[in-house]
Amino acid sequence: METARKRRGCFAARATAGEDVPMTDAASPAPASPPHPRDAAWLADAHGVQGVYVNPSRWWQNASFALPALIAVASLIGGQLFGSAEATGFGLFAVVVTAIMVPVVLLTWRGTATSIVLTEAGATALHEGRVLHDLPWSELRRIERVEYLGNTRFKLVHGDEDRFMVVESEIEGGAALVDQAFALSGIPRQSEAAAG
Repeated sequence: METARKRRGCFAARATAGEDVPMTDAASPAPASPPHPRDAAWLADAHGVQGVYVNPSRWWQNASFALPALIAVASLIGGQLFGSAEATGFGLFAVVVTAIMVPVVLLTWRGTATSIVLTEAGATALHEGRVLHDLPWSELRRIERVEYLGNTRFKLVHGDEDRFMVVESEIEGGAALVDQAFALSGIPRQSEAAAG
């Protein structure tokens, strides 16, 4: 147990996070949120880690699940307190919607990065310790900024077939991740394109 703690402390000393923080070769502070335990175990065995960017959200925080669940609870409580059959009926409808959305949200969550790790060789997106996407710096072609409904996310486009790794808006320090990706990959800054 003590060895695992030492290894996690070692990766934390090498990890980076923060909003619009300039990246340097010096050791940076640990991520604002701790990585998922399985991500931390993967990191303990990783080599050449330059930055760790964490997604602190969980599947149940997804609006497609959370909103109908909250509406169900509020409507059912309101229906019981005020004796309103309409509120109770709407609450039961919201329970059905919530139940339908659970498998959809869980399936979507399995493809969401819980951490993105930057190493000397490339970038790796992890979901609870499982590698979702691996991107060698030698294949990175450009970084696109995408604005959608007030959220900013980035696409690290690579390979001949324009495959891409998505940096979702939930990733802490996404802009710093992009800065560090430019620095580690060596691609010129003008290759960052706005795609909106």
